[in-house]
Amino acid sequence: MSFKMNLLPEEQLAYDFALHWRDEQYRPDLQHVDWPRFATILTHNRMAVLAGQVFARVKPSIPPDAQKLLQEQVEKYERSSLRLGEALTAYLKAADARHIPTIVLKGLWLCEKIYHLPSMRPGGDIDILVRRSDVDACLRLLAEQGIDEFWPNLLKDEYFTRHHLHQQRSTADLNIWFEIHWALDHPYTLLTVDYESIFERAKPAQLLGAPILEMAGPDLLLSLAIHLVKHAVYLPSLVDREDIPRIILADGMLMYYLDVTEVLKHYRDMDWDLTIKLAREWGAVDILSSVLRVCKRYFDAPVPGKVFDALPISRPWAVTRELMARAAEQELAAYEGREGSRLWKLLLASNGAFILRPIRMLETLTYFFPTSDFLQRRYAKADFATRLRHFFLALLQTLHFGWDTFYFGMERYFRLKRQGKSASLFNKLETHL
Repeated sequence: MSFKMNLLPEEQLAYDFALHWRDEQYRPDLQHVDWPRFATILTHNRMAVLAGQVFARVKPSIPPDAQKLLQEQVEKYERSSLRLGEALTAYLKAADARHIPTIVLKGLWLCEKIYHLPSMRPGGDIDILVRRSDVDACLRLLAEQGIDEFWPNLLKDEYFTRHHLHQQRSTADLNIWFEIHWALDHPYTLLTVDYESIFERAKPAQLLGAPILEMAGPDLLLSLAIHLVKHAVYLPSLVDREDIPRIILADGMLMYYLDVTEVLKHYRDMDWDLTIKLAREWGAVDILSSVLRVCKRYFDAPVPGKVFDALPISRPWAVTRELMARAAEQELAAYEGREGSRLWKLLLASNGAFILRPIRMLETLTYFFPTSDFLQRRYAKADFATRLRHFFLALLQTLHFGWDTFYFGMERYFRLKRQGKSASLFNKLETHL
């Protein structure tokens, strides 16, 4: 690590574990560890399986309560990797037979191809990317395999098709979920990802003994960065803050940065020129650059200096930086056991309930008044007429989105009421893992 972080010993250990978990010679001193705190940090950041690789070498004496917390996550991930792996294998073989090219995103792909440990971080669902024209065929295939619209809380497919980036399907017991992506983010961002080119660059490969398409290194790196910042939306605004390492732990995101770091170590011959070119063409410069800066600074990721020179991060608006700081402070307050803002707690809690997450509304506002760079990327011109045209298009899209949110929200409300179920937006899944 390039410099020492101002962290509690257990927090520093979490980063040290992430950095050295593969090193057979790594033997941390665990004599004076606050085990309840350390176990909570590890499990909050999905690191129990990774930590187990280190514990197997040093064989520490872990108190029963902390051991139980860690073991429960390990067992959960082992069950999840087995269950999701079987479902994914069945889907991939059937999709290949029906000529539905499929890219597997994140969890299981990372476990097998990057970590070489199926239970490392299998995720709560199976994320796949298909061409938009193949989504309906993909949904039909999954339905035949018993994976369909079983969760009553879902809005209708039309809503997601118009305003989102994926459809969701599950088994009847809600224990296996697929997210069928045709995009990496919702339509109301300044991203201009060329999805067809991702498929053109992808190569045939195998995963769990089944055929897949595997993204080229630059596409994989950008997809991971976009997904990370979709959740850690504050990062581009706060990347230079000294307490970013603690914010990462508070947000439970350490493994997301390790994913990127491990991918970079795996793809030692990363085509950085293409990566830089795609980041610019997709409008993902701030996203990729902020993620890479964190991975380089705190995880020793192998990123050449020329990349940062080519991808400078835009200076955020003062109001954006302030609001992102508020979001980070709320995460820190919860992590440190302090009383936070009720408003911000609601805004952050609602992230899982709404397509356009409230914390991302500032980003959505920029969609109305975008940079010339975005207009050039999307329309190949950035004159006043184009800017005006885009404003009215964005306005119409927003009105459509507002009406659809009301219409499909009411449809969901009355459907759940007829079934005698709660119509709350914050309903939780009831699964038996």
